[in-house]
Amino acid sequence: MKILQVIYTLQLGGAERLVVDLSNELVRNNEVILYTLRDNSKYDDRYFGSTSLRHDFYLPQLSPKIKYHNLKIEPGFKPGLIWSFYRIIRKLRPDVVHCHLNLINYFYFSSVLFYKKTRFIYTIHNSASTEVQSGIERGIRRFFFKHRFFIPVAISDETKKSYQEFYQLNDVEVIYNGRQFNGKSPNFENVRNEIDNLKSAKDTLVFCHVSRYDKKQKNQLMLIKAINRLHDEGFEVILLIIGGGFEDIAELKEIAREHIHFLGVKSDVNDYLYASDGFCLSSEFEGMPISLIEALACGCVPICTPVGGIVDVLSNGVSGFLSKSTSEDDYVEALKQFINNRNLIKRQNLVKIFEDNFSIDKCADRYFRIYSKR
Repeated sequence: MKILQVIYTLQLGGAERLVVDLSNELVRNNEVILYTLRDNSKYDDRYFGSTSLRHDFYLPQLSPKIKYHNLKIEPGFKPGLIWSFYRIIRKLRPDVVHCHLNLINYFYFSSVLFYKKTRFIYTIHNSASTEVQSGIERGIRRFFFKHRFFIPVAISDETKKSYQEFYQLNDVEVIYNGRQFNGKSPNFENVRNEIDNLKSAKDTLVFCHVSRYDKKQKNQLMLIKAINRLHDEGFEVILLIIGGGFEDIAELKEIAREHIHFLGVKSDVNDYLYASDGFCLSSEFEGMPISLIEALACGCVPICTPVGGIVDVLSNGVSGFLSKSTSEDDYVEALKQFINNRNLIKRQNLVKIFEDNFSIDKCADRYFRIYSKR
């Protein structure tokens, strides 16, 4: 099968991580072509100067079997791309075109012309309403979904529910995100020693947050305030923040105290999760966070806000701890619930949840079944 994947960039992010892992898995038995839009030599404009947010961050991890193309398109909607992708599809004649994020807007014309021979898939990575900018755009998408020119795929039951409510349509598949997982790296002992040196005492609890900076979605300001409150109440804890975009965020660094450590982007994220006690995610909204899947794979207990696909994965006190809301007070209570019941959840049980539900081979198999339907 010939599969065309399309996404804006390969910068650090959950959707980008999925595209790379999914493409690497699919190319084992299929022909995979991957197109990205943003110029690989540049950075995300929102975080100027952050090398962690280069548009080609994940490119070195892409299988050499994949035919990769970078269109080097500047930000903003470019009507000419509609014609460009029409010509690409006419030349390649793929069996499947799989779009991610808002790139569906460039493929309406092609989906009508080629729908008899090419199956067009669109993965909804967040709540449906957050991916649409206007009522007109919503109406256009509803038409293409309703008439099956595009096959929508939700990444969680909550994302599916948002799609059904937003578009007033029921026909949507659910495929949980998957992750290629390779365990600890050869650098694990060095990482563990690094973390031990950050502890104020041997029994200090280590929390880990893995994400790029995103004030609106990830809500890291609330997370830092919550950890500060634990420290003020006498709890021995540290927070490791791993990810890009934090370099010049004065608002965070002004309130972050000595027990909060900005470690930047790490290629060996798994090692930090293995060496941590809890994984913190303080989001206001989500789809199905890749970082949460990575935490489960490492047996690192999640403490999360109850948004998006998180509530499909975590059962409070069984597979993690969920706050009652996204408020600071409720998140502090969830952290305390973990601290007071830190031996309640066995790490091996979390690993089993990952293996049963979120491995990339299972994710790819589910997508392939959708690709193959007629």
